[in-house]
Amino acid sequence: MYSEARSAARAALGPALIAAALAVVAALGLRYFFSLPMPAELFADQATTRIPLPLFEAMLTTFGTAAKHLYLIAALIGEAALMALVGEGYVVARTLLPGARKRPFDGALSYLDAPLIALALWLLSVGALAPLLGGGWFGADLAGGASMALLSQLAPDIVFALAFVWQTRASRRTMQEGLASGEPGARLSRRLLIQQGTLAGVTLAGGLAVWQALTSGLGALVGASPPHSSAASVTLTNLPTQITPPPTPVYTDFAPIAGQVSEVTAAADFYYVSKNLAGDPMVNGQAWQLAFTGMLDKPYTLSYAQLRALPQVTQYHTLECISNEVGGDLMSNGYFTGVSLVDALNAAGIQSGATSLIFKAADGYSDSLHMAQALDERSLIVYLLDGQPLPSAHGYPARLLIPGLYGMKNGKWLTELSVASGDYSGYWEQRGWTPEAKVKMTSRIDTPHDGDLLVARPMSIAGVAYSGAQGIARVDVSVDAGKTWTPAQMRRPLGALAWTLWEYPWTPAPGSHTLIVRAIDLQGAVQSYYPASPLPDGASGYHVISVTAR
Repeated sequence: MYSEARSAARAALGPALIAAALAVVAALGLRYFFSLPMPAELFADQATTRIPLPLFEAMLTTFGTAAKHLYLIAALIGEAALMALVGEGYVVARTLLPGARKRPFDGALSYLDAPLIALALWLLSVGALAPLLGGGWFGADLAGGASMALLSQLAPDIVFALAFVWQTRASRRTMQEGLASGEPGARLSRRLLIQQGTLAGVTLAGGLAVWQALTSGLGALVGASPPHSSAASVTLTNLPTQITPPPTPVYTDFAPIAGQVSEVTAAADFYYVSKNLAGDPMVNGQAWQLAFTGMLDKPYTLSYAQLRALPQVTQYHTLECISNEVGGDLMSNGYFTGVSLVDALNAAGIQSGATSLIFKAADGYSDSLHMAQALDERSLIVYLLDGQPLPSAHGYPARLLIPGLYGMKNGKWLTELSVASGDYSGYWEQRGWTPEAKVKMTSRIDTPHDGDLLVARPMSIAGVAYSGAQGIARVDVSVDAGKTWTPAQMRRPLGALAWTLWEYPWTPAPGSHTLIVRAIDLQGAVQSYYPASPLPDGASGYHVISVTAR
């Protein structure tokens, strides 16, 4: 009987692979056309809490912005493999059932088997995989809860079950026809498996490629990894950490430098990072409401129209992702319009003992702010970027802007602001990132670029510096690998929370040059030289590049 089970499993492998590929393609189609989350999406999102931090960091370092896309693809392939194993397991179980010797199983399933196969898939995922990943029984703690876990799996599981039955029956007919024509059974079985495996691979790869092209573009998979600081390539000593008294900023008007970042980032160019593996929420602004809940005397809700009717506040504000590398471009400066978060909270009456503000988003994201941060007079709920409604990718209808904190604390697609007491572990904190997320001072050389071949004539080195809510007092540039430092010219920032553009006139001598930049904030603190990777609390180190002049 066990030899029969092995033979049945081999015969079922090809049909199982084809059915699994079709199920994944069906899930991709439902996600694209109806925004229904895929099982792989829900489980992979939950699985990030189980990824060791060194591995997480290695993924970011190796693949950069493509890491999220590759992670989702790996999850989808894993989902297909799990489905195929369940299909094979079902066939093996059929051959081992009591009474199988009296009525031997010929490998061709009945469509009456389809509901049992679909049920087996669902029970395995929500009864075993979800609890194992911390998603709760029946997926209760996954994004959207148990109902979403059921709904997301319903169609793919049914597609797999029906396609698997269909393929086992088709495979059985092909085997019978081949044997009748005199082809040896072993060769026929190998040929059929190769054909079925190829068809499954083409179906899955084609579906993934079309999905990627439609949603993110194929370039997302081959995009360059984030730039890295090369601070480790130079050794600097006797570096100051504090300048007393703090330097007084000196501002100069200078013409825009070719290759330097724009002072205000266009909405279309604003950096974009999202936790969501397969797509961000599309929020209906007409139906949207922002709820103020928790330790409040008068909880209330705001519609989009009511939010926009409140007194407006405009502000230039630079946002940076906590995963930005030294010298990286996950940082942008925008002109935002919104309302005072302090006023919105005070309108509800904050109760004594409140210590934090928990914010929740339409995509299931949540995090918290210290009450002092929420009550900073510069903290905003914003709904316009550059005078236009927030793009969907940047949080439409409304998002938070909090001074001096990385993007993870500036929640998008807001749905609820809840005043609370005690600590709260947000989405990224649960995955090992810092709960504080305070921006570290950074400076970057935009032009020239690392490895450039220059002409030995007058030119400009130019870039940007940013220190969260601390402001920039001075930017120093070294063109001799840190032996000497000279203050750069700075353009007056557009606001206290905006980055500072700088430039340094330079005439390079023929030969190789190592260029370094550092910043000093308004309190006299000097940017940290010591390199640190983004995980867990943001990158640090000097941006260092090498150029050659001829």
